[in-house]
Amino acid sequence: MGLQKHLRLYRRRAADRNLSIELQLLSLAYQNLPTMLMVNVAAALGAIYAVYSDGYPFFIYWIIAIVVLTLFRFLTWIKFNGVARNPAIYLQNFQTWKLIYAIGLSLAALFWVGIAACTFSTVNYESKFTITIIISALAGGATGIIASLKYLGGLYISILLLATSLILYLTSSDYIVISLLGIIFWIAMIITHQRNHLVLVQSLSLQLENNSLITNLKELNSSLEKRVTERTNALKQIANHDSLTGLPNRRGLIEWMEASLDKDLNEEAAILFLDLDRFKQINDAMGHDTGDLVLQTIALRFKDLCPQDAILGRWGGDEFLLITSHRKNVRKFSEELAKQLIDAATAPLKMNKEVLGLGLSVGIAYFPTDAFNYHDVIQAADLTVAEVKRSGRGQSLIFNETYAETQRRRFDLSRALSNAIEQDKLALVYQPIVDVQSGNINALEALARWQHPVLGEINPEEFINLAEDTDRIIALGNWVLNAACATATKWQESNPSTKIAVNVSLKQLLAINFSFKVDQILTEHNLNANNLILEVTESLFGIDYLDSTLATVKSLRQKGIEVHIDDFGIGYSSLSRLHEFPVTAIKIDRSFVKQLDKQGAVIIESAIMIAKRMNLKVTAEGVETLNQAKMLSKLGVDNFQGFYFSKPLIEPMLESIHPNWLE
Repeated sequence: MGLQKHLRLYRRRAADRNLSIELQLLSLAYQNLPTMLMVNVAAALGAIYAVYSDGYPFFIYWIIAIVVLTLFRFLTWIKFNGVARNPAIYLQNFQTWKLIYAIGLSLAALFWVGIAACTFSTVNYESKFTITIIISALAGGATGIIASLKYLGGLYISILLLATSLILYLTSSDYIVISLLGIIFWIAMIITHQRNHLVLVQSLSLQLENNSLITNLKELNSSLEKRVTERTNALKQIANHDSLTGLPNRRGLIEWMEASLDKDLNEEAAILFLDLDRFKQINDAMGHDTGDLVLQTIALRFKDLCPQDAILGRWGGDEFLLITSHRKNVRKFSEELAKQLIDAATAPLKMNKEVLGLGLSVGIAYFPTDAFNYHDVIQAADLTVAEVKRSGRGQSLIFNETYAETQRRRFDLSRALSNAIEQDKLALVYQPIVDVQSGNINALEALARWQHPVLGEINPEEFINLAEDTDRIIALGNWVLNAACATATKWQESNPSTKIAVNVSLKQLLAINFSFKVDQILTEHNLNANNLILEVTESLFGIDYLDSTLATVKSLRQKGIEVHIDDFGIGYSSLSRLHEFPVTAIKIDRSFVKQLDKQGAVIIESAIMIAKRMNLKVTAEGVETLNQAKMLSKLGVDNFQGFYFSKPLIEPMLESIHPNWLE
């Protein structure tokens, strides 16, 4: 019953609002009537002059009729102004006044069509076009001056333009172009009139709303205060929460810490910085929509583990923060909680019919032991999780001052790396890729090495990851490609069939001029494109840039350059898109070779079967023992690469190896 009452009230208010707008629209039309009448009289005098000069004095009667009509409409305007002062009378006679206005407007339009009909077949061209222009101008002016009347205005414009266009055409077929222009002009005027009417209605609606608010301000004061409070709280909710997961964001987390933590208390609070592992691979391979679903699902898992006196928030990207309140034995509690969170993140996650494997790295810091400032203690936890990432991922660590030193090292190395690339301070080593059947060296993979003048030899994984994180990877990749091609030219005469393999980052591949850059380097060193192999990871298949990478790979293949998929099998959705790319080979990731005696053999065998169906060569990397080589050769791989054959060397190893794995 209550709902029906509210519906009736809503409908009544809507009807009252629409009626109020209609009353105002008609009132506006009458307000503009004097201006319209003056324009009509002036236009009529101009038309009579044009026709009268052609010797048609009887049109004085037409002007008399126009004057009479004008006086009639002017008197209705005066009468209307008196009635409009009394809202009750105006409302009672609203339809009558609308009819009177419609009659006057329609007669005016017909009078103009009448003069056109009576004169167009007899007057000269000048008079004829003068009347046509006058009628067109009247129609154009009507789009604004009677915009308040949607249908009457459209009728007035239609009578003027359509009838005049028809009369012109019937007068002579020579005027067909002008007649068609008249129709086009009519369409434009009708659209303009409708838009003007819509703007006017919207303006009146807003005015009514504003007036209603002002009129009822005192009555609604308490209600408005409540609404303001609710809206303020809603805005605060939006400002302090992440829109994707609904969890508190950075602002919300800091605000909670300010309200809930106290540096003067003896008990500690724990800050757990949660950084998802392998999320970027999922996001790149399966798209941001799937990535968003993954984040939402993981957020729910974490939320189930969050204690009641703690807060869970999203710090940004694939990073979360869980902050406990002050409590006894918080260190033991936080370490156990970290293990639970890691288990929750690594549990199988099914998305789009695929089971995804995530991981979680956790950095833990304590307030106020590790820092008195909220931002500083979060930074401490962040530094700690970076150390987890660097040392292997999938575990938790507690903050140590040495992690800050590690970050300082990364900063120093980042600046030094730029100089090393620019000043040609890096070096290349080469690891052979061996043919399984013959033992011949099919290719040499070029690998970058860096000897820092102060810090000594820098681990390749460290400075390459650093280059990725600091966007120096393109400069590094171009340097490696240029240096490798220069070296390859030297052995081409004695070993023309040995190719050079170079790793290419996704950022390089997405660069607009990458294909052209490769051409430049090959030309500069006079190296045949058939002797170059570019190795890219499965992130190549990322749905967000699929078209760009596909176009680049096709361009490279057209030049004769081979493209291999490196670290095959550790990404997602590779098989579903592998057939779309004209790649020539895949490299089985070393992690599967290490698991040959377990599940690795099954995965490698499946990958080989698929590759053979697609006419792709298969290289197994990370081969370190003769037994591995024998097992892999039986499975059907085409090439080996690993320490069993040779470590990466400054001087390329080009001699064939006896295939004892076939014995």
